[in-house]
Amino acid sequence: MTRSGASHPHAAAPPSGVSSITPFRRLMIALSLSSLGHWLSVLALTAMAGALTRDRDFQGQAQVIGAVLVAMLLPAVLLAPLAGALAARLDRRLTMIGADVLRFALLVSVPLVDSVPWTLASAFLVACVTLLWIPVVGACGPGMVPEELRDDARRAGRLAAYGTAPLAAVLFSILALIASGSFKAAERADLPLYVTAVVFLGAAAAVAALRELPTRDEAGFSAQSAVKLVFQGLQPERTGAGQAAGQGEGQREGQAARPGLHGLALALVGVSLAGGAVVAVAKVYAHVLGGGDAGYGSIAAGLSIGLAFGAFLGPRIFGPFSRRRLLGLSVLVAALALVAISLIQNLVVVVFVSGLLGLAAGVAWSTGNAVASEATGDRERSYRYLGAVALITGLLAAAAVPPLAGVLGDHHIKLGGDSAYDLDGAGLALLIIAVLGLVAGLVSYRRLDDRRGIPLLPDLAAALHGNTYTLPEQVEAETATASRAVLGRGVFIAFEGGEGAGKTTQSRLAAIWLRDHGFEVVTTREPGATKTGMRLRALLLDKETTGLSDRAETLLYAADRADHVANVIRPAMDRGAIVVSDRFVDSSLAYQGYGRRQPVGEIAQVNSWATAGLVPDLTVLLELPPEDGLGRITGQADRIESEPYDFHDRVLRGFRALAEADPDRYLILDASRPQAEISREIQDRIRAILPDPIPASTEDITSTFPAITDA
Repeated sequence: MTRSGASHPHAAAPPSGVSSITPFRRLMIALSLSSLGHWLSVLALTAMAGALTRDRDFQGQAQVIGAVLVAMLLPAVLLAPLAGALAARLDRRLTMIGADVLRFALLVSVPLVDSVPWTLASAFLVACVTLLWIPVVGACGPGMVPEELRDDARRAGRLAAYGTAPLAAVLFSILALIASGSFKAAERADLPLYVTAVVFLGAAAAVAALRELPTRDEAGFSAQSAVKLVFQGLQPERTGAGQAAGQGEGQREGQAARPGLHGLALALVGVSLAGGAVVAVAKVYAHVLGGGDAGYGSIAAGLSIGLAFGAFLGPRIFGPFSRRRLLGLSVLVAALALVAISLIQNLVVVVFVSGLLGLAAGVAWSTGNAVASEATGDRERSYRYLGAVALITGLLAAAAVPPLAGVLGDHHIKLGGDSAYDLDGAGLALLIIAVLGLVAGLVSYRRLDDRRGIPLLPDLAAALHGNTYTLPEQVEAETATASRAVLGRGVFIAFEGGEGAGKTTQSRLAAIWLRDHGFEVVTTREPGATKTGMRLRALLLDKETTGLSDRAETLLYAADRADHVANVIRPAMDRGAIVVSDRFVDSSLAYQGYGRRQPVGEIAQVNSWATAGLVPDLTVLLELPPEDGLGRITGQADRIESEPYDFHDRVLRGFRALAEADPDRYLILDASRPQAEISREIQDRIRAILPDPIPASTEDITSTFPAITDA
C-alpha cells in the first residue's frame, strides 16, 4: 500500500476538532480522574485483601484475593442491562458526582472497618457503582459534540478510560514503596486506598465544576448482557420475521464464507486467559518473589503498558503481514510469555516478560477487532463482542486460577546431584494455563491462517521490509506473464473515495495522460456504464427512490457491476486496452458494507461472483473528510450524498480498512492537496504497472532497443 500525503482525520488520539470543544475537554479530564481511580481501586482492594490474610497460608490468601477480583468483575457480567436501563432514567451530572462520592466513601471505609467480608462487599459495591457510571459517561461524551464528531468522541472516551491503567499501576507501585518505608505491615495497604478515594473525590469535583452536561438522555441507553453477546457471536442480527424465515440458509453460508471468524473466539479466549491468569495471581506471586505490593504494582504496570503499546501497534505492525496470521501468532507469543513467567523466578524478569505478554495481548485485541470488523462491517458490534469475551474469560480466570494455585501447592523438584528447583503453586497454575493457551494458539492459528502454503518465517521477514512474500514459483509465473506482449491482457485501474473527493476529475486526467502516451484507454464509471446500468443508476441515486432495502441496494449495485464487467471492462482488457473506472467493487464494500453496516464478507462474495473474480491492478483511494467532500458538491445531492455525516464517516473508515487488508493494490492520497500534485503522484504509480509498448520479441530479434517515435 502506498500512502502519500494521506489525510488522518481520525487518529487514535482525540483530534483537534474534539479537543477544541472546552466542555468536552473538561469532561475528559473528569473521566480520566475517575478511570484512574477505578484502576487504582482494583490494585488497592486486592492489596488490602492480601494484607488482611497475611497470616493465612498460601491457599487461603490466594482464594481471598481471587474473590475480590471476582466481586469486581461479576456485576459487569450479570448486571450491565439493568445498569443501562437505570442510567437512562437518572440525571447524568448528579449520577456521575454521586458515583464518585460513593466510591470515595466505600474506599475510605475499607481500612477503617479492616475486615475481609467488608473488603469483599466494598469491592462488589464499587463495581456496581462503576457499572452505573459507565453508560452515563458513555452517553455524555458524544452528546456534547456535533454529530459528525461523535465517533471521535467515543474514541477519546475510550482512550481516557483505558489509557490511565498504566499510570494507575505505576502510581500504586510508588505508593506501595512509600508505605513499606513509612508504615507497619498491617497498615501498608491503607495508603493506596486513601489516595484512590481522594482521586475519586477529585473526579467528583471536576464534574461538579462542569455545568455544560446535558441532564438526561431522552433516547435512553441500552446495554447488552456480556453472556448474550458471547453466545450470539458475530452473526448478523435478524431484524424481522421475513429475514428469520427466508435468510437462514444464506446467513449460514455467509458465516462459512467469512475467513478467520471460526478461530477468532478461540484466539480471544486464549490471550484473555493468559492475561487474566497473571492478574489473578500477581499479588501472591509477587510476594513469593520477594516483591511485596511494589512488585505487584510493577507486574501490573508491565502488563498494562505492554497492552497499551500492543493495542496501538497492532494495526501498524509488520505492514503487509496478514492480520489473521498475526492474531494467531500473538496468542502463541502470549502463551510462551506465560510459560516464562511461570518458570523464571526473578521479579525483574517477570515484570519485563509481563510487558511482552501485554504487548501480545494488545496486538491480539486490535487485530482481532480489525478482523471482526472487516468480516461484519460493524466496528462497534465487534468491539462489544471482543470486550464481552475478554470480560467473561477474565472472570473465569479470577475465579479458577487462585484456588488452583492453592490446591497445587509448592513442589520441590530434584534436578540431579545437589540441584533442585522449587515450583510454587502460583507458578504451576500459570504453567497449566500457558499450556492451555498454547493449544488455543495453535488451533486458532490454523483456523485463522489465510496464507496456507506460505512459510511463516520468510513471510515475516518480507513484512519487516514492507513487502508481501511470494513463493518462487509464483514469482516466476508472474514474471513470465509480465513479459508477454501487451495484447495478452490490458490494465485495470479503479478510482475510489468518498463523495466530492475528486475521483471523476483524477480518473479523467489519468486517462488523458495515458492517451497522450499512446495507449488505448477506456474510461468508465459505476453505476451506469451500460444501458442497463443507466436504468439502475437512476433507480439507485434518485432521491425519490424510497423503501429500498439495504440488501436490495447491494444486489442492484452488483447487477450493474456484472453487466459492466461483461460488456465494457472484460472486452477492453481482452484487446489490451487500459480501463480507468470511476468506482468498482470496493465502493460496495465501503458503502453498503461499512456504511450500511452489512456483512462485508457476504458482499465481497456476491461481487466476486458478479465480476468473475476481477480485481483492479491498481486502486487509487482519494481520502477527504466527509464534511469537506460534501461541501464540494454544488448541485442537488443524490440519494447517497444525502446520507448523514456518520454514514460517510463509516464509508471512509471502510475504505481504509480495505486498503490495510490489501496494501499492494492501493495508492492512498490526500485529496485536499492541489490537483496537479495529486495527478503527478498518480502518474508515477501508474507508470510502474504499465505494460511495455514494445513486445519483448522485438528486442530478441534485433538485439537492440527499437526507437520509439510519436504516431
